[in-house]
Amino acid sequence: MNLYRGEAHVPAERGCVVTIGTFDGVHAGHQAVLKSLVAWSKQRGAPAGVVTFAQHPRKVLDGRAPDLLTSVEHRLKLFEREGVQFAWVLDFTPELSRNTAAAFAAEFFVKRLALKGLMLGFDSRFGCDRMGTDSPELIPMAKALGFELRCLKPVLTPNGDPISSTLIRDAIWEGRLHDAEAMLGRRVSVLGKVVPGEARGRRLGFRTANLDLGREVRPPFGVYATIAELEGQRYGSVSNVGYRPTVAKDLPPGAKPDLLIETHLIDFDRDIYGQTLEVHFVEKLRDERRFPDVQALVEQIKKDEAKARGILRAAGVLS
Repeated sequence: MNLYRGEAHVPAERGCVVTIGTFDGVHAGHQAVLKSLVAWSKQRGAPAGVVTFAQHPRKVLDGRAPDLLTSVEHRLKLFEREGVQFAWVLDFTPELSRNTAAAFAAEFFVKRLALKGLMLGFDSRFGCDRMGTDSPELIPMAKALGFELRCLKPVLTPNGDPISSTLIRDAIWEGRLHDAEAMLGRRVSVLGKVVPGEARGRRLGFRTANLDLGREVRPPFGVYATIAELEGQRYGSVSNVGYRPTVAKDLPPGAKPDLLIETHLIDFDRDIYGQTLEVHFVEKLRDERRFPDVQALVEQIKKDEAKARGILRAAGVLS
């Protein structure tokens, strides 16, 4: 997938079909849009692209934004998995936010992309006038600017509600991983860079990768059977979600320490500092708890790994 960042880097894929949005989580509803977009691009013989934003629009408009299911880098990986050919990541600035939908479409879709078609999800909106699929001005605008318009119906949960990032976020926070998976259309996962830690795992004989996740939403504290994806290869793993102890000691009263994900890749012993790792959550093994001594901790880690091996074999990850 070709990647373009910022207004100055206009995609070379002119005459394309695109969709636009934040796509937080790239959930099952988003995937339906992307699959339809890719199929449409093949019918039209045109490249398929996504126009998205480096900042959540609410951060610029309201000064606050929800915790994200997926960072920009994570979303880009998921776009590529859906067969999207290019992504254009624009900075959502106050200046950009003042464009009406018609002005944005004329400048970015028509002038810069020579757009053939625009695909929108049922709740997609853009421009300061928040034009969307329920706006009577949308179809006349597309006709006036000379591109085809397609709009998709929502993908629903078993309860009949449209799948949304908010519902998924709540399910993950509450530890309802299977509910979240059903709405995501994939396992709950986080993406982060492997950063140096205290090497406690290595000293205990269980080397771990410490992930810097930024603001990605993660499941509740505990130990999980997981799949670690590195450079396109998948490895069985055990992951601990908790606080970073060294940060917690030095915080002022009332401040929250950084959350930490430590992942032990089973039967793996390579230095992967600085590399990007995606961790897919399969099943919770147990809650976090304190141990009376190091030996008790080591014994529990061995039990966690043995239990995880069984779960991951059943999932077809380990042989």
